[in-house]
Amino acid sequence: MFTRTSSLVLGMLLADCGADPASQPAQQAGETVACGPVGETLLPVCTVEREGGMFILHHPDGGFRRLQVQGNVITAADGAEVASVTHPAGGTEVTIGGMRYRLGGKGATTGR
Repeated sequence: MFTRTSSLVLGMLLADCGADPASQPAQQAGETVACGPVGETLLPVCTVEREGGMFILHHPDGGFRRLQVQGNVITAADGAEVASVTHPAGGTEVTIGGMRYRLGGKGATTGR
């Protein structure tokens, strides 16, 4: 048996389930970076936290990736997937696990 309050909460939860994460700004604190699935347009909806030599890239849906940065070398800090790094016009782009991230700066390379 539902009360008005529980019906309202259930309605809000169901409404949020269908929300497109790419249309919502990232909720975590940190610098906003462009990201998106490989082959799609990158949007500024991810955030990056920098902790020493580690980047933690937060997705708007709550997922994240951790990258290890040592000098000019970027590697995946967790999981078995390899990070690939390219340098499009004036930046560094990292591709890992079907996602792309455009980071500021230039000069980083992939490490294995």
